[in-house]
Amino acid sequence: MTDKQTPEYTSPTKPRPRSVVTGKVIRVTDEEVLVDIGYVTEGVIYKNHLSLDKIDSAKETIKEGDDIKVKVVKYSENKDGTSIPLLSRLDILKTEQKLENLEELEVNHQYTFKVKKAVKGGLLLDYQGLEVFLPESLIFLREEDGQKENLVGKSIKAELIEKKTEGRNINLIANRKQVAYEEKKAAIAEELDNLKEGQVVEVSIERIKDFGAFAKITDHIDGLIHISEISHYHVKDITEYINEGDKVEAKIIKIKGKKVSLSLKALTPTPWEKFLENHKVGDKVEGKIVRKMQFGMLLEVEKEVVGLLNRFDYSWNPNENLAGEVEVGETLEVEITSINKKKKQFSVSKKHLEYNPWADLKLSKGDLVSAEVVRLEDNGAIVKVEEVEGFLPIGEVSSEHISSLENELKEEDIITVEVTDFNPKRWHLVVSKKSVQEKKARAAYESELKENVSSNQSLEDLFKKFKK
Repeated sequence: MTDKQTPEYTSPTKPRPRSVVTGKVIRVTDEEVLVDIGYVTEGVIYKNHLSLDKIDSAKETIKEGDDIKVKVVKYSENKDGTSIPLLSRLDILKTEQKLENLEELEVNHQYTFKVKKAVKGGLLLDYQGLEVFLPESLIFLREEDGQKENLVGKSIKAELIEKKTEGRNINLIANRKQVAYEEKKAAIAEELDNLKEGQVVEVSIERIKDFGAFAKITDHIDGLIHISEISHYHVKDITEYINEGDKVEAKIIKIKGKKVSLSLKALTPTPWEKFLENHKVGDKVEGKIVRKMQFGMLLEVEKEVVGLLNRFDYSWNPNENLAGEVEVGETLEVEITSINKKKKQFSVSKKHLEYNPWADLKLSKGDLVSAEVVRLEDNGAIVKVEEVEGFLPIGEVSSEHISSLENELKEEDIITVEVTDFNPKRWHLVVSKKSVQEKKARAAYESELKENVSSNQSLEDLFKKFKK
């Protein structure tokens, strides 16, 4: 036979390791599958390289005659020198699964990803075998202030914002910040729904400023305690009442949008309420003078609770000027005389703590009374009638002209005088010694006139006699 008559044989192509080929299943056992891939020997797929799931028998997934794609892993040499291809379906199935998963992924939808590792510029995420990139600028909200390395190994929720496939290259980009923002927004809305004006809540003091304190009410909601709502009293230094880290009870007084206003003083009695609890009309109290005015003085009886001491309540003596005797800052003992709960006002009196001798004095104009000379003055004498002092003008001392008052009166003299003017409200009493003398002289004259008047004695002579 010539060379031309010799039959031509084509050597079967030996698939390279890692290459993917299509073959036909020629035999299936529990532990392995034989596949004809066009090579001189059949390839073998062991059970653990047949499925991504755990199986008890290869017969569960493959049957004879099936056409399947396989990957050449390597070649195993037999004793006779033949090479047996060792095959696997795992990488092919993984790729198919990735493609299925890729089909499921939609841009602008949220998914749960597993954080694989931190890399320069962000994080690498895994979604069922697909690698997703999360840029560093899209990881955290500003207030979270987190470290990306702390997320490695954890599952996070993020939104797919980009999906591009170019051949075998798959570019997937996610955004966690947007998801965190939406979750925060939803949480804020829910937490706000649970807050009501008038509600009492426990808060934690976060920051203190000159104008007030910021307090955490819930995980996402802070409230402001304005300096005017710290205490009913004037507050200069907030830290005298609260400090950062303190947990206190506060009352919600206003909710406007996301802004919540809190009050501490709303949970405590006002100074006026404390005053009403501890005081009533008739109580004796001490008050500090905080202001002097034309019509009276303001006295602070309790902290920032001020009452009026009217000038007419300084003293029973209308001539006494108490305001000229005391200064702002001094204390006075007074009595509460009135309380107006509606207007939140009260009045006090100093004179009500003192005895008023004029209240018990019953005198009328023309009464004759006994008086003690207290002291002599240039224009008259001060005399004491019972427990009050009156005035005896120099012109009412005697019917005769007197050159010196000392010649007529001495201190501690007891004299009889007539009341010529009396006004107890004004502490005013004026008396006359002269009118008593004149009345006595007239009475004696009239008596003598009846008994001894003669026809040759004139009335004028008789009157002069009794006038002396």
